[in-house]
Amino acid sequence: MAFSFERKLFMRLDAPGSSREAPPEPQRGIKVVTYIRTPPTKKQLLVTIIALLFTLTAPADSAFAHGGEDHGDVKPQSVSPGTNMVVHVARAGDFEVVIKHAPIEPDQEMVARVFVSRFANNEPVTGAKPVVTLTIDGGSPMELTAAAGATPGMYEVKLPPLPKGQYKLSARVDYKGESESAEYGSLQVSPQPVAASAVVASWARSALIALGGLLGIALIGLIGFVIYRAAQASRRARIEGEAAAA
Repeated sequence: MAFSFERKLFMRLDAPGSSREAPPEPQRGIKVVTYIRTPPTKKQLLVTIIALLFTLTAPADSAFAHGGEDHGDVKPQSVSPGTNMVVHVARAGDFEVVIKHAPIEPDQEMVARVFVSRFANNEPVTGAKPVVTLTIDGGSPMELTAAAGATPGMYEVKLPPLPKGQYKLSARVDYKGESESAEYGSLQVSPQPVAASAVVASWARSALIALGGLLGIALIGLIGFVIYRAAQASRRARIEGEAAAA
């Protein structure tokens, strides 16, 4: 009896017309995204050209950034990739002193930057007095004091016009009544060859400037033409309106 009652109840609940509803089927959909690529407008092209010109002509201050050097008592002179900056690294007691400058041309004044940091943790040292010393064979040492820059641990020293030759480079750091010295080896002052990449970059910059000028003239001409056509259409409509009124 119990089995028959349960079977009848089950059949009644599942019978057609009963209030019991089957659970809805899960809906599956495919989202289709269509991308339509349209050609750039003249305004977008002009903005792109201006951005490229700004990138090419912006000063490369990042070339003087300090960081990433390995610790060591004395590192060989090296050239920073992509910036053509000459880098000298040496240890001065508890400090690491990094000197960065562009290749030095004879008889040309230039600015070098000196970075002073803790040798143990690379922490920038402020309030120090770095002194850069240049000595040519048979000459007297030339001491140049670096002034504090805008960045903590960075100092700037002005190098006077130097005759062609090979100089001995060293530095001294005066800090809180103590002095520490570092030796770097030689520093070469000689004419630098013009790199082919620099010539190409200069040509490309000139070409972009010329192209930007042409695009600017074309854009101004287009705006003038649109204004002219709008004025002609307004004048024509006014004449037709006056004729209809007459």
